[in-house]
Amino acid sequence: MSNKDDTLNGGDRRDFLKGLALGSAALGAAGAGLFGVDPKTGSIGPSSAMAAGNIKMAFIQWQPHTVSSAWSKGMEEVLKTQQTVDYRLLDGQNKVEVQVSLMDTLINEGAAVIFLQPIDSVALAPSIAKAKRSGISVITLNIDATEAHAAHVEMNHYYGAMDIAKAFGDKLGGKGDVAILNAPPGIIIRDQRTNGFLDGLKKYHPAIKVVADQSADWSRKKAQDVITTLLAANPNLAGVYGVNDSMALGAVDVAKAKGLTGKLVIFGNDGEKDALESIEAGELTGTQYTDVYQQGRFAAAAATVLASGLVPATAFKQQGKLLMPYVIATKETVGTIQPSQRW
Repeated sequence: MSNKDDTLNGGDRRDFLKGLALGSAALGAAGAGLFGVDPKTGSIGPSSAMAAGNIKMAFIQWQPHTVSSAWSKGMEEVLKTQQTVDYRLLDGQNKVEVQVSLMDTLINEGAAVIFLQPIDSVALAPSIAKAKRSGISVITLNIDATEAHAAHVEMNHYYGAMDIAKAFGDKLGGKGDVAILNAPPGIIIRDQRTNGFLDGLKKYHPAIKVVADQSADWSRKKAQDVITTLLAANPNLAGVYGVNDSMALGAVDVAKAKGLTGKLVIFGNDGEKDALESIEAGELTGTQYTDVYQQGRFAAAAATVLASGLVPATAFKQQGKLLMPYVIATKETVGTIQPSQRW
């Protein structure tokens, strides 16, 4: 190996070994938090911190939805096995003030970890800062916040949308007019899923032209109305991209009614069960599938390590971020997604 390629020489090697030692110490501390050794008997069991009372954790969702329900189910699968965690799912009712109030309640109750799907990335920032000052770790799901916190676990919105664009264009043969059924402005995942799709078209299929980009408010019913109007104004429309599955399925409903099934290329994003079944039925062309049960499990696993290792929120110098793996589900690949993985 050449000196140029040897990254473990001298100071680099010392830094690497130091980091490895620190990492091992951190993992050991985390494990000791959940299962400690009794200094008198030498037996292994729950630590004194755990024995003092159950750890409180809660997930404040935006509002009830198939995605957040699946996240919560994944969280519960991990947390219930710990035997020392009290977990609750709380409804934000699609209101910033409700989420803020729930954050205050959990802070006052002494929660160890708060899982949060913030309605407004900016408006919830002061609540997250308040939680941090109280030593509470905040883990966000899918929608990040402007206030840095312990960790963010996210569907792969941007890069997944780029891959959607590639598969979408492949189905169109690299040309044609397409429309985007979008979410209202001001939501970060809207921008990530839109920009990823547009950048993917530029990279893989530059001959495809986006002739319309209109909000359908995440709604299947609204998408039906929007795509009906767009088809009337654009009779040569060849494809539709819905930034979530509900809007894409609204386009599927219209395509079926107008005899365009199989002629109009339609992609969604999320991978919910109804979308996968529509792909198998030859209606929806494809979607980006993410195992959101697993997303909830990952968030809960991180939370358990933090809480059982007695790691306070003030210990984080930089926010961690995890992007979930995904599958571009089409007629050719949807069969790889097992029934137990569908939500």
